[in-house]
Amino acid sequence: MFRNNFKVAIRNLWRNRGFSALNIVGLAIGVTAFLLIMNYIRFEYSFDDFLDHETRIYRVPMTVTEKDGKIQTFAFTYPAVAKTLKSEFPEIEQAVRFRKRYGVVKAGENKILEAGSLYYVDPAVFKIFSFPFKEGNGETGLADLNDAVITETAAKKYFGNDNAMGKTLRYNDENYTVKGVLKDLPANSHLKFNVLLNFQKYIQLVKVGGGDADGSWGWSDFYTYILLKPGTNVKALEAKLPPMVERYRGADMKERSYQLSLQLQPIKDIHLRSTYDYELEGNGNLSYLKYLAAAALFILFIAWINYVNLSTARAIDRSKEVGVRKVIGANRFQLIRQFMTESVFINLLAIGIGVFLFTIVLSPFATLVKREAVDLREMGAQFWLMIGAIFLIGTLLAGFYPAFVMSSFKPIQTLKSSPGFAGKGTSRQFLRKSLVVIQFTAAIVLIAGAIGFYQQLRFMSSRDIGVDIKQTLVLNQTIGMDSTKIISIQSFMNDLKALNGVKSVTASTSVPGGEVGGSEGFTLGTSLAEKRCRVFGIDDHFIPDYGLKIVAGRAFDNDPKSTNSNTRINLIVNETAVKIFGFGKNEEILGKELHAGNTTGTVIGVLKDYHQESLQFNYDPIIFYPGVENEFGNFSVKVQTTNMPQLMASVKKVWNARFPESPFTFRFLDESYEAQYNNDRLFSTVLLLFTALAILVACLGLFGLSLFTVAKRAKELSIRKVLGASILQVVSLITKDYLKLVIVAGLVAIPIAWYLLRNWLNDYAFHIEIGWWFFLVPLVLIIVIAGATVSYQSLKAALANPVKSLRNE
Repeated sequence: MFRNNFKVAIRNLWRNRGFSALNIVGLAIGVTAFLLIMNYIRFEYSFDDFLDHETRIYRVPMTVTEKDGKIQTFAFTYPAVAKTLKSEFPEIEQAVRFRKRYGVVKAGENKILEAGSLYYVDPAVFKIFSFPFKEGNGETGLADLNDAVITETAAKKYFGNDNAMGKTLRYNDENYTVKGVLKDLPANSHLKFNVLLNFQKYIQLVKVGGGDADGSWGWSDFYTYILLKPGTNVKALEAKLPPMVERYRGADMKERSYQLSLQLQPIKDIHLRSTYDYELEGNGNLSYLKYLAAAALFILFIAWINYVNLSTARAIDRSKEVGVRKVIGANRFQLIRQFMTESVFINLLAIGIGVFLFTIVLSPFATLVKREAVDLREMGAQFWLMIGAIFLIGTLLAGFYPAFVMSSFKPIQTLKSSPGFAGKGTSRQFLRKSLVVIQFTAAIVLIAGAIGFYQQLRFMSSRDIGVDIKQTLVLNQTIGMDSTKIISIQSFMNDLKALNGVKSVTASTSVPGGEVGGSEGFTLGTSLAEKRCRVFGIDDHFIPDYGLKIVAGRAFDNDPKSTNSNTRINLIVNETAVKIFGFGKNEEILGKELHAGNTTGTVIGVLKDYHQESLQFNYDPIIFYPGVENEFGNFSVKVQTTNMPQLMASVKKVWNARFPESPFTFRFLDESYEAQYNNDRLFSTVLLLFTALAILVACLGLFGLSLFTVAKRAKELSIRKVLGASILQVVSLITKDYLKLVIVAGLVAIPIAWYLLRNWLNDYAFHIEIGWWFFLVPLVLIIVIAGATVSYQSLKAALANPVKSLRNE
């Protein structure tokens, strides 16, 4: 029986090749788009899945709430937190700290800059994280103070093809012995590093300078991870944290009028759901993934809707077949089985083509989303379960209704060839129209979203950010320098200024285009209420060179520098800091004293707010201080030249002469600032691509429906032409019905698109206003596309010779 049904299915598909091709192509495109997006989403959700105990690993971030309700969040916390948690709570099996460091690591003649990819970690790190070792093991990897563990890629960089075990690395005038080589971590790890050093060694190094990297409850630059024992009640454990914080920080919180809280953040939440500042790496965006998932579902549903529409539209064509089958004894179940066999065959064929197209276009898609194709080519059990789900849902959803409709035809009606039979399918026509409305609603929502995202991206790229970053070359100093090098640094800057093409040079601890490197708690005058602000060391040329505007007071001009913690210095604050400290006017803060630890500063100026980071973030309160040359890590060189390669060669020569131990690293500030919008730009491009696919699939279905409609009404149109109807009247007769459906789809889509756009834009501190044309343009575009699609068939019918349709009457 199945064999016979299969043969009939193939004959029917071949007999109606045009409709079959539209069905299969539409479904295949939908499947391909769905698989691409869902595999990308699967990868983004898979971060840290490779760890053995990922469900028991938590990070401990912190939140500081000031007296006025301002909340600041930090992905790191104090170094004392890890050891306190481990000692006081038996539910915690292990606790470790990560301290990110920067600088040049040497191995023989090789000098490599580790820009944030070197960490001091507690030796228990390998008891929490199941990082795979290529050589060595977790027990001996960081057993001694001067041990180091490196990744496989780092081993090749430093030692080539030689065995790295036992070899020496030199960092900050200390020698470290490689005791372990890790296999490279997978791309879906939120932790990324090249070198791990023993945290106990870091404690000793800091202690020499009077610091406490072990028991401090005030120094907060340490990322803390814990491993819970099996069966631990996380909520109950988290409820014990406030009393612990009160024991160690209660007096300070009361004195300074703030509230500190620690959280337990599942490691699986870090990549997509974390909202903390100072993340280790750039995280993914959960909102973007949700929109892409919706786009994937839209495309797939549009393809299924096309199948239902075309199949039910063809029901009348097959009515005689159904009548004959019933007359010779076929029951309804047998007919349903026949039509479901066709649905199974079409879906299998479409999915097969879709999977094939998926493998073909995966590499360019991976390049587009800046991932490796191998990471998105996961075709394991999850992939095939997804394929199975698409097949099952597609077969039942897209095949059951047409089969139910066609098997319900009565033989007496189907065999009479009654002209009025088609008119009795009012409910089926209503369903087809409803499905057309749904698919074009989805298309309009996607177009409106793509326009909104593009406009927001354009707004962020073109808005005046309040700081001049054009033609700015930033050089990064990575070797720690003591005060004896100040003269050398000053000479270096003078050498740069003497180069042709260099307009000016300024030095600072940070530069625009990213988070300000550090923060401190400040109190105003005799008040003990602490306000946390970013701290930014600059020289006298920074403000004029970057085109920043002083709106009250003055800029630095040979002001005393912060040579030690007891120095009284002058400070400049930005407008946001003025508000944070409770002043209504900028001038009111001038002359006021701010205290941070043992340092006292007097406010001498107020700087107009500028966008230090992308427009997704609000202005931070920033305190600028006159820094000392040897603490500056960034040299900003304003250039104006027609021969950039020659200038870069000259700059490099000066650099190598002054800093032979430090690799020459640079970037152009406008490029790095724009790089903050890479994710937004990527999402906008991907959304635009899949919106175009959704429109294409919807138009394929509309093309098929219009083709069928014109064929069914061929005699009617011919009679109208014979009776004097013009070509325009014939075309409009067919076209207007579909355009009405598109307009209805627009009315449904507008509130949906507005709601989604508003929610997305609210994630940005600075964003565009939603304009009425965001919705008018998609509606007009779809009307034009749909009109052109339907008009093509209508025009063919209007130009056809009426005799061909009427000669058999």
